[in-house]
Amino acid sequence: MRYLSVRRFSRRALRAFVLTAALAGCASAPNDDGSGLAGPNDVNDPLETVNRLVFSVNVAVDTLVLQPVAVTYRDLMWPPIKNNIHNLLLNARLPLTFLNAILQGNFSHAEQTASRFVSNMVLLWVGDVGPGEEQPEDFGQTLARWGVEDGGPYIMLPLLGPSNLRDGAGRVVDFFIDPLGAVAGSTVTVGRAAGGAVDSRSRNVDEVRDLQASSLDYYATVRSLYRQQRQAMIENSTDGSGQPAPTISIDAFTSSDEEAATN
Repeated sequence: MRYLSVRRFSRRALRAFVLTAALAGCASAPNDDGSGLAGPNDVNDPLETVNRLVFSVNVAVDTLVLQPVAVTYRDLMWPPIKNNIHNLLLNARLPLTFLNAILQGNFSHAEQTASRFVSNMVLLWVGDVGPGEEQPEDFGQTLARWGVEDGGPYIMLPLLGPSNLRDGAGRVVDFFIDPLGAVAGSTVTVGRAAGGAVDSRSRNVDEVRDLQASSLDYYATVRSLYRQQRQAMIENSTDGSGQPAPTISIDAFTSSDEEAATN
């Protein structure tokens, strides 16, 4: 069984890295004025018309489905159970963070992540999974560390939320190389994603409502917050500059997740 899991993981990783080789070189894209590569503060949103349409659909799905489920979960679930579910979801993400930390050459972070994962698995059996401090890593961040500094055009993905070419490719690679998926199967990773979406959304209901009410252009605000958040995550910033971008985002655990998870 262990041999089959290793073989399955190897095949997934090989497909992921082939895809990365095909897409990473295309991640850099010219900004709107055609003068060169877009910096972190440039709009670089050539698909804005389509992106706004997808964003409107995402907001509608959030309003009609995700938010009501999240509010019901927040208000009716017993708080100790909610906390344990939240911590369990975070812990299920740690193997992927560990692998990306290794790929980035950040071995101290990898060691801390592995230690936390093992400790939390032990504590789980006594009903208490400590959240601790965690800096999540994904393959989009890994690509940035490998030199793909410009993420390319801004993309609003259906249900998955804000992204760009680099981070979109990173999402696909993460799906294939995720150790949890290799061991437990894709059904478990999909369940983790769905559970993470509800748990995260339940933690920022009021913040999202306030942002929607106060934003002159909600789409542009989310776009700006997403870029700030991603830059902070790439730099492993702890100064609070990585405010989550509040829009539908499946399995989006961020550096701010301990306080108010991104939805």
